[in-house]
Amino acid sequence: MMRLSVSPGLALLAILAFAAALCGAHPSPAGQHPLAAPAIFDSDPNHIWNRTYGCLFVRQAADGTSYGADALDPLLWYETRHLLTGESHRRALACLDEFLRSHAERKVQDPLKRAIFQRDLWAVFDWAAAISDELPQERRELESRLAQATRRLALTPEQVRALPDTYAAAVAAQQFAAGYDPHNPRQPFLPPDLFRSDGPWVCLSAHLDEPTAIAHFSGRSRFLVFLRLPEGRDATLAYVHKLRSSSMTPMVRDAKGMELLNLALPQFPAGTEVALVRQAILLDTEGKLLPTALTESVQLRVYHAVTHGSAYIHYINGPSSHDQDFFEFRMSRPELFAGRNGGLVAVYPGDLEFATFATHGMDELDPKQRLAGQTDILLRCVGCHSDSGIHSVQSRLQWMKPPQGAAGQMSLDALDHSIQWESGITIAHKQHEADFSLLQSLWRTEPN
Repeated sequence: MMRLSVSPGLALLAILAFAAALCGAHPSPAGQHPLAAPAIFDSDPNHIWNRTYGCLFVRQAADGTSYGADALDPLLWYETRHLLTGESHRRALACLDEFLRSHAERKVQDPLKRAIFQRDLWAVFDWAAAISDELPQERRELESRLAQATRRLALTPEQVRALPDTYAAAVAAQQFAAGYDPHNPRQPFLPPDLFRSDGPWVCLSAHLDEPTAIAHFSGRSRFLVFLRLPEGRDATLAYVHKLRSSSMTPMVRDAKGMELLNLALPQFPAGTEVALVRQAILLDTEGKLLPTALTESVQLRVYHAVTHGSAYIHYINGPSSHDQDFFEFRMSRPELFAGRNGGLVAVYPGDLEFATFATHGMDELDPKQRLAGQTDILLRCVGCHSDSGIHSVQSRLQWMKPPQGAAGQMSLDALDHSIQWESGITIAHKQHEADFSLLQSLWRTEPN
């Protein structure tokens, strides 16, 4: 019998144990409840790994409710001053100082837990390093400690290569439906043949000087775009070749210079599916960036209809979001460490979170702001993918027109080559980012 995953919120309630232990010896600000440390890396909530993670990832709303205990990304925005000012800053420094002073990296030897903790600390570092001219001293205090902790948690190249393929583990567990069910369109599904080299899915790589899914770029993950037409692999390859060999461009300009969708592009048929897979990149003991098969999220879209327009329309203003069904799976740390379903849990309609991707940068948990609050995770997909058919696949702007020459003519049939290309170009792009240069500099200067 097929058993489906529970939602992230329910899984979290069932798995996490919370305690009132605080990092450091500082009392909570007046009117706030003590922050709890989630028992993620060890069963003891007071374990230094749990307390450090809790200091950095768990946020508290004005009513005392805690958020972010198992969030995929930290609840930190461009305008966030949490961790940089006041009690949260002192607590974060105290936790990190204790972690470094006690050589807490030695307390957990499991390579998988070390990899995930490094991933998490690196995300906070990149957020702190995103701005350099505001609260520079506080940022440097945080950055220097985070850099040293990420260095101490680094795995050897051999250990990174030995990390599990968590998507394959999720498929092997057979706890999710294997395909889209039009009679039950809300049922999450995880394609077992997504990474099969001769399967119906084609990995679309642009072979340009930047990653194919550039809008999602962080440099800490590789993003792989897959396409599947209902007739199978040959039909998918033929469709992509038709788009690539056409003289048409994905966008056109009207007489006023306004950019519009090119509705003359060949459309794919109803029943087409698109997937975006996010997988972690790590820093090894030599400070080099290495890709992994640790799947952080899988986003899927199924086009049960394709609405055809009769005139050029503006970019992302189509009314056709009802043509698609959206699905998502996300990594849950407790599930991953327990060896269940490759750590992936399904997101269901109505599951809420504070959005951190593609926002205006205002802190949703800042009591001085009156913002949208938590939003439906799956409904947010519509914001960028509401146009009809191929026009909603934003990465087409990259992969439709590969460069001339050998690289651009590489066959999409070579799955491994496409994945290696995305890994390589993501790493190369990250190496030119200011935040990575700062991290490398701090790695070289921090004492052992």
